[in-house]
Amino acid sequence: MPQQVRKVLKKLRFSLTSISLTMVLLFGRMISPGSERHTIEWFQKRSALRELPGISHLNCGSDRYYEVADEIYAQKNRIEDMLFQREREIFPHSEGTIYLYDITNTYLEGHGLNNELAARGHCKSKRYDCPLITLALVVDDNGMPICSQIYKGNQYEADTMETMMTRLMQRLHNRQMPMSKPTVAMDRGIATDDNVKWLRANGYHYIVIKREDGCAEYRQRFEEGRGTFECVSSKKSVYGDENAVYIQKEPVDGDMCRVLCFSEGKARKEKAISEKKGNPLRKDVESFNESIHRGTIKNPDKIADKLSRILVKHWKHSVNYEASLERTDGKITGISLTNKIEEVEPLYGCYVIETSHADMSAEKIWKLYMTLTRVESAFRSMKETLGMRPVYHQTADRSAAHLFVTVLAYHLLATIENLMTQKDDTRTWGTLRDLMSTLVRGTVTMRDDQGTTYNIRLSGEPEEEHHDILNKLNVRSLPKPVTSKIDTL
Repeated sequence: MPQQVRKVLKKLRFSLTSISLTMVLLFGRMISPGSERHTIEWFQKRSALRELPGISHLNCGSDRYYEVADEIYAQKNRIEDMLFQREREIFPHSEGTIYLYDITNTYLEGHGLNNELAARGHCKSKRYDCPLITLALVVDDNGMPICSQIYKGNQYEADTMETMMTRLMQRLHNRQMPMSKPTVAMDRGIATDDNVKWLRANGYHYIVIKREDGCAEYRQRFEEGRGTFECVSSKKSVYGDENAVYIQKEPVDGDMCRVLCFSEGKARKEKAISEKKGNPLRKDVESFNESIHRGTIKNPDKIADKLSRILVKHWKHSVNYEASLERTDGKITGISLTNKIEEVEPLYGCYVIETSHADMSAEKIWKLYMTLTRVESAFRSMKETLGMRPVYHQTADRSAAHLFVTVLAYHLLATIENLMTQKDDTRTWGTLRDLMSTLVRGTVTMRDDQGTTYNIRLSGEPEEEHHDILNKLNVRSLPKPVTSKIDTL
């Protein structure tokens, strides 16, 4: 795959130095992930990349590395288009390929005042103190990236879908792929009613969990008819708990259906989260009652004002309650909450998949939707394995270039993992990297009786697990030993 990237950049008339610097950036992300500054230091002081053809001559300052990242980002669409074509030659796909679309964000260190992409929003990494940048990605069902787009950190997820679907079809059309519309899988953050209508109107097949929760509509089926559901997965967790998944197909109209799903593992997780979180409105009211009982707050106006602020703070819960002041002998002695509506047990572990593939079996629909884990895995790999976060750059172009270098590195990662999968090896790149890190190349220095110093550069002897990985990736030989000598005057 590195050779494929070289060929793409050469075809785009990148200079030999720019191509070599690009490979250093990509290898750095794959082997020792971090910022561009970290990659430069790793390359100059701790790597053996200088022994590779075309890289040994590099002697550039840090600015040149940043500039080549800018050059790569300026050719983003053409690079992705050409890589898409070459990856299809390695991993050919049939006409019915499913494409997975999702969106994530990463955070910036610093205030990002000169960065037009930096904006405050809901951080998926829980860093609410930092500005964000958003990355949208389309991958196929093998996890191979198709196209990406970078947005402001406060980008509304649902608004990105139409643009990305248009770009996807342009990419398929440019590569003379079959022009039947593909199947698109999306999570509930993007699958609004308007987006689902757009997919249907434009002839796309889709498999989604809609943002509007459909479980309430099928509450009776989930509560009373779950015994008739089909079990499609039955695995035990590391703790011995059953994680079975049960499904039931529900026709809606001629070309659309829904699949009711219940996951035991998901139910336990959601219930534990709910019990830990509890009812924040009741918690705050109980705490306020304790203050009233202790006499910490007595003024009726202040009590009413604080109660009003609690109700506003928890408005999602307070709409279901009637709050009133309790009085004894004219004094306020507490606050009572009364349910306006009957509370019902949440449908833990339940979800509804909607699809235009009404002709498919419920099990196949569920399995297709579960391929969304591939794009989630892609984001996880970019953030945790390839050093996408945090972003240290303080300008929009440099920040976008940092993200796109990560996307390019993910092309390499996904290729390696798919080649391993073809050999029935499902280990991730992170696992492979840890195993291969014990196979190193070092220098042995010795001096003879005449005072001549010999430096012998050689690779370690591969162990069995190293041979296994190298054979599966079709790596037949390691760099040969190199001997140099220094005559002492």
